[in-house]
Amino acid sequence: AALGVLWTPASQAFNLDVDKLTVYSGPEGSYFGYAVDFHIPAARTASVLVGAPKANTTQPDIVEGGAVYYCPWPAEGSAQCRQIPFDNTNNRKIRVNGTKEPIEFKSNQWFGATVKAHKGEVVACAPLYHWRTLKPTPEKDPVGTCYVAIQNFSAYAEYSPCRNSNADPEGQGYCQAGFSLDFYKNGDLIVGGPGSFYWQGQVITASIADIIANYSFKDILRKLAREKQTDVAPASYDDSYLGYSVAAGEFTGDSEQELVAGVPRGAQNFGYVSIINSTDMTFIQNFTGEQMASYFGYTVTVSDVNNDGMDDILIGAPLFMEREFESSPREVGQVYLYLQVSALVFRDPQILAGTEVFGRFGSAVAHLGDLNQDGYNDIAIGAPFAGKDQRGKVLIYNGNKDGLNTKPSQTLQGVWASQTIPSGFGFTLRGDSDIDKNDYPDLIVGAFGTGKVAVYRARPVVTVDAQLLLNPMIINLENKTCQVPESLSPVACFSLRVCASVTGQSISNTVGLTAEVHLDALKQKGAIKRTLFLDNHQSHRVFPLPIKRQKSLQCQDFVVYLRDETEFRDKLSPINISLNYSLDESTFKEGLEVKPILNYYRENTVTQQAHILVDCGEDNVCIPDLKLSARPDKNQVIIGDENHLTLMINARNEGEGAYE
Repeated sequence: AALGVLWTPASQAFNLDVDKLTVYSGPEGSYFGYAVDFHIPAARTASVLVGAPKANTTQPDIVEGGAVYYCPWPAEGSAQCRQIPFDNTNNRKIRVNGTKEPIEFKSNQWFGATVKAHKGEVVACAPLYHWRTLKPTPEKDPVGTCYVAIQNFSAYAEYSPCRNSNADPEGQGYCQAGFSLDFYKNGDLIVGGPGSFYWQGQVITASIADIIANYSFKDILRKLAREKQTDVAPASYDDSYLGYSVAAGEFTGDSEQELVAGVPRGAQNFGYVSIINSTDMTFIQNFTGEQMASYFGYTVTVSDVNNDGMDDILIGAPLFMEREFESSPREVGQVYLYLQVSALVFRDPQILAGTEVFGRFGSAVAHLGDLNQDGYNDIAIGAPFAGKDQRGKVLIYNGNKDGLNTKPSQTLQGVWASQTIPSGFGFTLRGDSDIDKNDYPDLIVGAFGTGKVAVYRARPVVTVDAQLLLNPMIINLENKTCQVPESLSPVACFSLRVCASVTGQSISNTVGLTAEVHLDALKQKGAIKRTLFLDNHQSHRVFPLPIKRQKSLQCQDFVVYLRDETEFRDKLSPINISLNYSLDESTFKEGLEVKPILNYYRENTVTQQAHILVDCGEDNVCIPDLKLSARPDKNQVIIGDENHLTLMINARNEGEGAYE
């Protein structure tokens, strides 16, 4: 697998760097990028893990068994992603009636369809792994299997919880263990098996330590003593797919995490998501979808979005159909955010809706961590078949105290086209890890249809507090205290102070700003500007403004003067002064990979107003009171007479002065 650096055209961007991203590529047709994760076992080591469930390996006689790749970070030179040797063996065999027959079938097992890392441990699964049941007549059951790697990939163990004597569809024979995968915060493993018990599905949990300690290559049916499983339910729950998606979070007010599992075909195909007690595997609470066949529960993610110390739940329904008036339904997909307000009490969901038909918005939902360092966690949502040529999109939603902003702050566009299947950019996402150690979490996006994975790094966010200070703000045209340098003519003037302070996580000690000031900014182009800078007689100025980090306001002073009042008539409208600022990229450190960016949620324009003093009282607002009267020069008019009638009109202002 090769890697490279890709430069893309500028797009809608907040603080994920889209101009220079790292791209890893896998073998063609291997579905490289179907699953991804960060692997950061120690403070100074980092890598990217990529599942390629249709890849070929060196396993003898195994066709497209699938693989997981280790991709080094930083991606420099000709370094290559390499396959992790979870399993180098052929199908194990048993002797039946004197003949050796395979007891398992690893070809097309989709190993690498799910990949998860927790500290130094890595788990990857093959949900289509089959084994030969212990029956006189040989059968192949897709029980699924997983492999655990520990100690920097120096030791491996297999874990196949559904490979047992409880075979066939009515048991765990079609379990597909490892279809979904997650960890509790204590490192215990959560495995989804949506095919158990006539596709009722189930969730299984186990300790990694137990898996390692009890593993034996020869003992194919070894059972873990402390393993926990959800049980078979009544037949009405058949074809529900419990375990299609899994996650972990705390929802009962204690210190023990619960598990959350998606059931996208449950509740008469409306779909639901269950909170399950991690101790006894009992069901505590359900969230049910609002539309049949929307696949509510296709994906489930846990994050404390509003930073209130309580975990919240996000649920994807990528097949949701939008119905507007009498028009035909549009399949756009939706994501539901359930904010937890107390133990097992949630607000009505906030709904984020997709906008592109068949884009599958909500196919992937990732907890990003605090991407922009504003105190709230952020979310990425994949729409893998949206955009140009179905190249896929990823939308970034920033958190706030009330949930998520309804408008995405950034949209990542898929840049790879695929000739056979859609590229799937955004089909899988992983965030909440800082791979480049700049104190901002980064994002991995998989595009399995083109066999590529992109790593987006977060840019440091600079928040600027800028001010314009005028003294005085009301200008007396008679008070001419300044002189024009060339002519020494006295002019009315005022001082203009441009001030700013900057804050931000992991930004330079000095941040260079470029400031741009417009005087009398509301006057149309070509109109006479009433105010000019004293030193250069211009109404527009661009200048550098270096600001030291986390200090009080730092300022630059200018003198602004008014033209002679014979040069303009308008004395009533305010003199609008605007300041626009941007980051001065010439001041960035040389070789800086990820450059800072201004805070998207702060306006980068500041305005202030000055007024010309007029004889209109303390408020300087002129309110005239025009009085009109008319008197004829004759008291009588004779009809038919040709004499003219003259009117004497008198106009007077009994209020404050009028200037136009």
